Amino acid sequence: MQFGVCYYPEQWPEHRWDTDAQLMAEMGLGLVRVGEFAWSSYEPARNQFTFEWLDRVLETFAQHGLRVVLGTPTATPPVWLARERPDILSVGPDGRRRAYGSRRHTCTTSAAYRQEATRIVAELLQRYGHHPAIMAWQVDNEMGNHDSARCWCDECQTAFSAWLAARFGSIDALNDAWGTAFWSMTYPDFEAVRLPVPTMTSHHPALRLAHAKFASDQSIAFLRLQFAQIRAVVPEGVAITTNFYSEDTAVDQRAAARLSGLAAMDNYPQGPQDPMTTAYHLDLTRWAGGLDGSAWIMEQQAGPINWTEKNPQVPDGQVRVWAWQAALHGYDAVLFFRWRASRFAQEMYHSGLLRHDGSPTGAFAEIRAAIAEIATVDLDAPKPSVALLQSYKDVWAIEINPHRAGLTHRSMQLDAYVAARRLGLDVAVVDSMDDLSDFEWVLAPALHITTPERISALTKALDAGANVVLGPRAMVMNRENAWSDVALPAGMTDLLGARVVETLSQTADVRVDPWGTKAGVWTDVFEVDDAEVIATYSGGTYLDGRPAAVRRANLYYAGFSNVASWTRLLAGLTGREPRPRHVETFARGDRVYSIDHKALTVDIHGVDAAFEAP
Repeated sequence: MQFGVCYYPEQWPEHRWDTDAQLMAEMGLGLVRVGEFAWSSYEPARNQFTFEWLDRVLETFAQHGLRVVLGTPTATPPVWLARERPDILSVGPDGRRRAYGSRRHTCTTSAAYRQEATRIVAELLQRYGHHPAIMAWQVDNEMGNHDSARCWCDECQTAFSAWLAARFGSIDALNDAWGTAFWSMTYPDFEAVRLPVPTMTSHHPALRLAHAKFASDQSIAFLRLQFAQIRAVVPEGVAITTNFYSEDTAVDQRAAARLSGLAAMDNYPQGPQDPMTTAYHLDLTRWAGGLDGSAWIMEQQAGPINWTEKNPQVPDGQVRVWAWQAALHGYDAVLFFRWRASRFAQEMYHSGLLRHDGSPTGAFAEIRAAIAEIATVDLDAPKPSVALLQSYKDVWAIEINPHRAGLTHRSMQLDAYVAARRLGLDVAVVDSMDDLSDFEWVLAPALHITTPERISALTKALDAGANVVLGPRAMVMNRENAWSDVALPAGMTDLLGARVVETLSQTADVRVDPWGTKAGVWTDVFEVDDAEVIATYSGGTYLDGRPAAVRRANLYYAGFSNVASWTRLLAGLTGREPRPRHVETFARGDRVYSIDHKALTVDIHGVDAAFEAP
């Protein structure tokens, strides 16, 4: 496992570079990410390139044995470019062109911006494509962050019409698939299908899902241009990736990861503020590049941050625990953000390994200790027995029509994920179209969209001996976000021996027997043919005694949406006893490691160890 740091030499005096590089090497860091926001430092005016400073930075790092991750700077176009070519700027749903002065304010569909992006990348490749210090390239930065993936400009409108035409072939096919006769929304031609701007009430859910898919496709196409451009130049073995903030969902991060097989995330646990949610994000990204892919953390929180609602303190020992959590989830590299706190601009309260005055923060010693500790163990790669099925199309479909304010696809996923992790089971968060045959358990809550391919994949998993557990809102909609016209779970009722007859947004305190646990807000109700009923609803409502979970052979359906109920279900099926939610366990080879996220201890070689500040 490798460790590194994010560094911004364009923001700091040159006389500090050598001292910083020496200190990085002494503490065990081996990687440095640079350049992802440096376009105006590369090119202060059109075609006036000033790469000499970066030449000296790379030489300095190389002298100290540090390898470089070079970022393409396309998340932050310079002011002169935005003024010269305002058509690169995105347009909001209100029809107003977004202003420069921040970041991620560009349109990935824009032909002008794609031209400018490939131009600056070509200049970087010409100078650094074979530089021996560069071991990886990061394309762009946090695509889709700040709700930036979706644009409403004229160019996007034209591209959207063409995208729909390519998908459907004829406008009649679109109208039939979407059921546009509802509310008299029948379209006469593809140009009439407008991007969903604010209107009197909600837009058609099929239109909104199509817009989400289109916007994600445009972002992936923008990334693909740079991936191909870089791969055509750099030597074999130089990695290419792009990073996403773990909470963002507007761009299909799995599609991006599979451009190269190397996924990368930015891990700020104080965003979700729950260790198990962080664990879910780690496992989502870890397996995004495929079951044989790999993953890096391109930005790891290293202290208090500046952009959440409260920005709480980070206690002693926490950063070390985060490093161990990444290692035990199977990451190949972790780069801490950032080396030195910024004295300028929007992130002045965002801490680093060094304070604004250059003195080390408390995290500095923790990171040095974690690097030394992790180097003493030979961690086997995770071999998960559980697959949790996740798709961004399901995320978008449920986001569009959640049936109740505040409910999300991710909340449904976390119910099952946390239950499995409490039982000490390693979980791979994967696509439903991956090969599922080697997993013992396949969990599929909120597998919302039904396709023949999904039915085939689940059937193959069952035939291979996997235990498949469907969950609430599974196999409900077709690929156009229209309700299925067959019994639910669509395509699986004959195998299940039962069907879902109600999909409720629960307001009562419904319980699940025999465990006495809560059913949760999303509850599915069954009619049973020859399935075995393994749990029922209780609590004094009309649901009392109705099936809450059923099985037939190795196919199960859990109708509840609650962590405790999922935990009791899986505990009964696996024979494992749950540990507290704040404790993660990891079986690695012949050893079992554990992290207590409350006590901030890591069990290493059978000893619960906490970081002791010097």
